[in-house]
Amino acid sequence: MSDGNAAAILDYSIASLYPSNWRWAVRDLLTQPAEALRFFVPTPGSVAAWKELFKRAEVYVLVSQVPRLIGVPKSPPLPLLELLEHAYALGPFPALWAVEGLGKAYGDSSWEQGKVPHDLLTGPQAAKLPAASLLMMHAGIGLSIATRLLSPFAPLAAAAPRQQLARALAETVALCRQNSRPGYVGAALESIGLVTRSFHPGLVQDAGRMLAEADEAVAGFYWHGVGRAMFFLVASFLPCGSSDRRGFEMAASEAPDERARDSAVAGMAWAVTLVNQQQPEVVAELLWRDRALLAGDPAFVNGLASSIIMRYDTTPDAPFTASFCDYRPPGAEAAGLWGEVVANPCRRALEEWYPALKAADRLGEVFRYQPLPQLIQQRRSGPDGWGRRSKRGRGR
Repeated sequence: MSDGNAAAILDYSIASLYPSNWRWAVRDLLTQPAEALRFFVPTPGSVAAWKELFKRAEVYVLVSQVPRLIGVPKSPPLPLLELLEHAYALGPFPALWAVEGLGKAYGDSSWEQGKVPHDLLTGPQAAKLPAASLLMMHAGIGLSIATRLLSPFAPLAAAAPRQQLARALAETVALCRQNSRPGYVGAALESIGLVTRSFHPGLVQDAGRMLAEADEAVAGFYWHGVGRAMFFLVASFLPCGSSDRRGFEMAASEAPDERARDSAVAGMAWAVTLVNQQQPEVVAELLWRDRALLAGDPAFVNGLASSIIMRYDTTPDAPFTASFCDYRPPGAEAAGLWGEVVANPCRRALEEWYPALKAADRLGEVFRYQPLPQLIQQRRSGPDGWGRRSKRGRGR
């Protein structure tokens, strides 16, 4: 494990001690003891809970070990195409996170040479990268940039000098844009929220306000990353209550307004879907158990559909994308709910929304909450449609 990875894991461990990370888990344990017992009683619900726990741990370990698994050299230059082949050779499920990890390692290699990253994905070294790798490579360079520029802030700090934080955020956004290809910058910007919530939870609100003041669109990507981080909090690994419901409640409660809340919930749904694509029964159990919270929420549906788009673009040959969408849980009511909330949006994502976004070179837009039909309609309205600010809507 590299020194950089070891330091990141240490910072993450320290940040996990932040009180708000544990408040919800303790609440579940104290107020819903019967729900906590479902992890230990042999029922379909407990089986699903343990399946997700193991898959969550698998992804967590995978992400931390990507440089070793794909053979990232200790010193630059990085042979990107060769390393990308190694990432995809791990198999379609881990490849997505391996490509993201390669993107982070690529960004880190610049910092380790004492250089500010410049033209990482627009310069000649990345010119031959296949299109399938671009979304998660952009997410990876965003992780590298945000991690480095936010590192001066202590993990448990509840506040930071406004001018210093604003300067770090502005530089992070600028570098994400400068190093990204057109249409993909959203994937890099979303990582700012993931890094902030994972490593600097006390700065989440201040950073969100500053980004919203500067650029509302950037704030949307940021809150999507905050929501995605909720799924991987250490507290979410505790078998007390429903850790997924807890994540959705945390995402909604930490967001300052409806727009941020939609992106945060979509980010949480994104992570739940991606991690459990090989075991759709886990998502079906969550959807049925917490249908009052999730089934009527356009942000949940948006996050699920957007993650399907991103997964399909990154690993188009993965067999579990179709099997996830086509899954049919037992019971007529549960199957009907799955069809409405999962199967139908999956179908539209793959048949309508993905081709339109791909053709317009706007796939990075799925890294924040936007009603996808409205987003596609902007494209159909003409070449300038993407740049116009759409009216606020909550359609699916």
